[in-house]
Parts: sequence; C-alpha cells; structure tokens
Amino acid sequence: MTTIAEVKNLVAPLLERHSDLALVNRKLIIKPVRHVLRFVCIDRRSDPFTFAADTAVNLSFLNFGGWSLSGGRMLYIPGRLWDTRDPESLQLLRDMIEFEALPELRAINTIDDFVAHRSNDPENSRYFFADPDLLATIAIVKGDLDKAASILEAGLASGKQDCVPKYYPLLLARDQQGLLDFFRKQQLNSIAALKLESYFEPAPFPIELQGATAR
Repeated sequence: MTTIAEVKNLVAPLLERHSDLALVNRKLIIKPVRHVLRFVCIDRRSDPFTFAADTAVNLSFLNFGGWSLSGGRMLYIPGRLWDTRDPESLQLLRDMIEFEALPELRAINTIDDFVAHRSNDPENSRYFFADPDLLATIAIVKGDLDKAASILEAGLASGKQDCVPKYYPLLLARDQQGLLDFFRKQQLNSIAALKLESYFEPAPFPIELQGATAR
C-alpha cells in the first residue's frame, strides 16, 4: 500500500522541474485548473509495495464528489510493476510521466480539446459517445441548447440516460443564463470537493466568449 510520503518522494523531482504541477493527495495535477481538469493518479494496490499510475482528463464543471479517472489511460510497461522497492522502476515511471503523459495532458486545454481527445481515443471513445448527459452538457456550455435537448431526449428514450438531470427544466425553458449559472455553481462545488480552490482559475464558457466577440 503506497503511502502519501512515497508518492511525494516519487513526484518530487517533477515538481521541482515543472512549475505548472501540484500534488493534491495522490494526484499530480496540471495547474491552473480551468474548465479541463488534467492529472496523473498514483494509486494504491493491495500489495504493500506496488502501485498503479493512470492519467485522467475531466471537465471541472461536471458534478464530482470525488476524483474520477475517466478520460485517460493506464501508465505501464508490459511485464513490469511499479514498485517502491525498485529505484529503476520509479525512474522509468517518472520519465513516462514527464515525457509522455504530461505533454499529452498539457495539449488538452479547452473544451474543444477535451472533445477531440475523447472522440479520438480508441480505448475510451465509446464511453464518451454513450454518455448523453456529458454530450448535452458540452452542447449547453457551447450555446447549442436545441442539440442538448435532442441528445437528452434520445438518451432518455433509449435508456442510455437513466435519470432526468437537475438542469433539465432550465434546458426545456431554453434558459441559457440559468444553465450557465447552474454549471458555474456546480463547478465551484466540484472544485471545493476535490480541494482544488488554490489552483482554480475561473474562465468564461464558450458561449460567453462568442457573445463577447459579437459585441
């Protein structure tokens, strides 16, 4: 069971070399956190010495009471375990994080980047397209309320969406501002739940940027 102290020791060289990184519990996050939350998770296993490492990419305005590992990939070398007793394996993982995982995560800055990443991921794209709530939420913050309503209606009819989202009445009323307020409040709640307040930087939603450009 990898301890927090061992996680800190593992990532300390990365924190020294990269000013855009921070360690929150077992998560090495890229800061600042705006609409896209990107991190590497160093997780425990039942074995006292070995551990798992995964990347994750999520939207910060979704409803999170805890950390979700969706949208990323497992970091591994076939036939090898990450082991706190093996300095070579620890250095291999540092290198994999620094030269593979971090460049991949840093490239996902915007909601459009997130959509492109999830859509083109051969491992996880099917989960992305099978999530009506997520697809509708993205359509809402981009200002396409008709598309969002269509996605949810189809999801509810097919059973892919198993419950009516809390924001659904606002969507039916086409209350754009009410919806943006809903997701902004949800974002603040999720950021607080994950203890990311120190790294959070508020940003306008895409539809708000379009409005500013039009003016």
